Amino acid sequence: MAGQTNKTTASLGSAAGSLRAPLVRRPTAKPALKTSTDHKAARTVASSSHLTTASPGKGLTKRELLMVVTQLSIMLRSGVDLADAVRSISLRAKSERVRNVMSRVYSQLEQGKRLSVALESEHKSFGTVAVALVAAGEASGRLNDVLARLSTMIRDEMRMMSSIRSALGYPAVLLMVTAVVLAGMVFFVLPQFAGIFKSSNAEVPFITKAMLDGGQFARNYWWAVLGVVAGAGYGLFAYLRTKSGRAQFDGLLMKLPYLKGICAALFAGRLFRLQGAMLESGVNMLEVLELSKASCGNACYVKMLEQVEESVVNGDGFSDVLRDNPLVPGAAADMISTGEANGQLGAVLQTVGEFYETEGEEKLRDAVKIAEPVIIIGLGFVVGGIVLSVMLPMLDITTAKGM
Repeated sequence: MAGQTNKTTASLGSAAGSLRAPLVRRPTAKPALKTSTDHKAARTVASSSHLTTASPGKGLTKRELLMVVTQLSIMLRSGVDLADAVRSISLRAKSERVRNVMSRVYSQLEQGKRLSVALESEHKSFGTVAVALVAAGEASGRLNDVLARLSTMIRDEMRMMSSIRSALGYPAVLLMVTAVVLAGMVFFVLPQFAGIFKSSNAEVPFITKAMLDGGQFARNYWWAVLGVVAGAGYGLFAYLRTKSGRAQFDGLLMKLPYLKGICAALFAGRLFRLQGAMLESGVNMLEVLELSKASCGNACYVKMLEQVEESVVNGDGFSDVLRDNPLVPGAAADMISTGEANGQLGAVLQTVGEFYETEGEEKLRDAVKIAEPVIIIGLGFVVGGIVLSVMLPMLDITTAKGM
């Protein structure tokens, strides 16, 4: 969810250096651990395992969720009653899935239940973060503003994911082309030369022989090769779905040169923006941390949030754990500390999140620009190596026959 403006980027870029000055520490105080009854729905769903704003499965897609939230926000701002707005969406939506979900929500509203409770019963469609935001909006009487903020969050998240997919699309196509070219050479080109070498009884270099034998094996036992590749892929996928596998993969992402800078900016930006939106909507700090752990999607940041939660419970500052943490850019920790000291933590977190998400996307695009020629050059070396390993022995055979 990356909201970005040139104004925000410019102001943050100029402020990053000045915030290195000594910061005013706010007085430490024990946080209120008991939340209000208006936040029961948010507390209940905070322990859910759903990782995104719109949970996967048979629930609403991101685009459908955006449509529902945006329409609700517009109709409530226009003075339409909440129940009537939900009923209108359930009757007029083009998607049958949306109509079914909103019909069930409307039924619960008719029974006198709050919107957050009705949405919680459809958590596969709306997710834990949306339920918590709506519950906070109901408690503070700012449901219209919360729905508008939620709509912006979903739209920005969709935009960011679309930007990432676009950036990675061309390298993925290049890799597919490389695989197709190699397969074509192994199954169609090499067999022609193998017959020539065999009929000439000429001695070929080791690398050429190894390549020809490998191609012969792949053609004769393609089913075994395909099975091994599929099995290895499935095994890796299954391992990454385990807790330990995910933790190792996330840790690797945060250690690889250059890649760690991209991941840190994207993950930290998204995390801070989400936390800022929840705090600005009135969600309790401990609920914000619980929901952040369930939605950040990276084991390294989950561990960091656990440390932040312990710090907050012990009466220390939110930003204390962020200092000198490699997962958080230094300037971000300074800005967050300043916002916390001034009582503007929610607004600062949102601004910092927007800035670093934008920076992460720019770094990703720069990395892709570097990766594209590297892949093309690599493809050229592979294909060129295969051609040379076959053509040079052919030249030797031709020369020997000419003599």
